[in-house]
Amino acid sequence: MRLKDKIAIITGASQGIGAAFAAGFAKEGAKIVIADISDGAKTVKKVADAGSEALFVKTDVSKEPECMAMAKAAYDKFGSIDILINNAAVFANIVLKPFTELSSEEFKKVIEINTSGVFHCIKAVFPYMKEKGGKIVNISSASILEGIPGMPHYVASKGAVMALTRCMARELGDFRINVNTIAPGFTHSEGGDQFDRGKALPLPPLDELQLQGRCIKRPSMPEDLVGLALFLSTNDSAFITGQMIVHDGGLSLH
Repeated sequence: MRLKDKIAIITGASQGIGAAFAAGFAKEGAKIVIADISDGAKTVKKVADAGSEALFVKTDVSKEPECMAMAKAAYDKFGSIDILINNAAVFANIVLKPFTELSSEEFKKVIEINTSGVFHCIKAVFPYMKEKGGKIVNISSASILEGIPGMPHYVASKGAVMALTRCMARELGDFRINVNTIAPGFTHSEGGDQFDRGKALPLPPLDELQLQGRCIKRPSMPEDLVGLALFLSTNDSAFITGQMIVHDGGLSLH
């Protein structure tokens, strides 16, 4: 087991990609802290079914005090924090629409959760990682390479996650903390499918748009991302930091 006795905080893990991370990390021996604004009971059960233990802490990542309290609860329960997966984000409820119809309030809300939330969680875990090192994996989006119209707030928020990753890699390297980013393409999670159904722009299903442009011509599922997240959370990636790995079946090559 590559993560035996490691403690991993996974934000946004009540469903979708985050839940897949939780189950996959549990199979590798990690104990999981599920930090989500939604109920994490189903993921706690998935972790138990995978043979490990989980703690759910209700957390709004846009609020720094809640992130600080979540990290403390994780440490109080398990005595360590070794891994942080910053997965929580606004996506499912975003509706593709012309930027002229996007309010400043909508823009700010997405930034507060998708970007500030990552910053808050890194600050929260740092006191528990700084003496012994750790792994931080931020989830960005391949949309930052494509410049998808109709969602400038989301794309900007995820571009900022990559920029923040580089800054944090510089600042935390001396503490033996690796900070990297995964940039997934469209993935068939609960949130991804809800987003696909909710487009206001006249577009066909996203798979129909993207599949022919991919080198690997099949849909992407949450479980496809688990191996990469594990790699970036283990000593297999000990000398890798400040990097972004795109996970979109080769779409961004075109």
